[in-house]
Amino acid sequence: MSELLSQEPEILGSSNESRYESISFSDETFPMYIISNMSIDGPYIAAERRASAFSWHEQLEIIYVLEGSLVCISDFRRHVCRAGDIAVINPCEAHVVESNGEKARYHCLMIDPKLCGGRDDIILQKYLEPLISHKIRFQTVIDPSEKRLQEQSRAIIDELIEAYSEGGAGYELTVKGNLLRLLALFFRSPEKNEQKNSRKDTILPALRYIADHYTEDITLTDLASSCCMNRSYFCRCFHGITGRTAITYVNEYRLTKAQALLLTTASSISEISAAVGFSDPGYFTRKFKQFYGISPGTLRKDK
Repeated sequence: MSELLSQEPEILGSSNESRYESISFSDETFPMYIISNMSIDGPYIAAERRASAFSWHEQLEIIYVLEGSLVCISDFRRHVCRAGDIAVINPCEAHVVESNGEKARYHCLMIDPKLCGGRDDIILQKYLEPLISHKIRFQTVIDPSEKRLQEQSRAIIDELIEAYSEGGAGYELTVKGNLLRLLALFFRSPEKNEQKNSRKDTILPALRYIADHYTEDITLTDLASSCCMNRSYFCRCFHGITGRTAITYVNEYRLTKAQALLLTTASSISEISAAVGFSDPGYFTRKFKQFYGISPGTLRKDK
């Protein structure tokens, strides 16, 4: 058993924890999706609020509030978003969307930056790479005083969603064209920040190492070495930035991969357990149920 898995992970549920969310698109040649008219109902009960867990992913996420109000916590900063507001969640920012005590309805757009520019494209080099590498970040909520920016952004998003929903010949051109228009507005916004240093950059090599080696034994020494740190300093740094331990993160990452395999393959639970890096199927089942609130077998039966 690996050094990481020789210890029990922390119990999930603290609102200070965060987990990597693996985003899969139905068409990887056009990596985006839109969930229209999502809703959050009523006030949170205290226990539910404690159970809120942050997630983060490598994609750009846009929240467009249609009715009511909600709370968007991004990079551990709290923002109340009301009808008409647009929130932008930058790549690799820990975030969660919560109730603000009333019913809210909103659109969610999930966009992979590679949709907007290819490897040798100036769009990627000049604009997207600085965003992905955290040298630039967009403010979470467009300032309501920037009425022209808000109105233009809403109009573009409405047109983008309409084209995406209707499909048909050439819809990808309309969607991508409007997406580039929207990004141009964000990049011209006075709210854009130039970040010369990012604490998260210090642990990105470890996150990439986990993504590349999660099927294998991973030790704290491996992760610390990938960041050119000693183990003690790496553990403090990782927990300080993400709000939880590297042990927890590795197990959560493996569990998200296992969920996908359970839903898309006929492999046995033991085979999936081994495929994602768990040497003990019983331990895997316990951790899966703790994380998702349902056993692997029940998840597969209900799919």
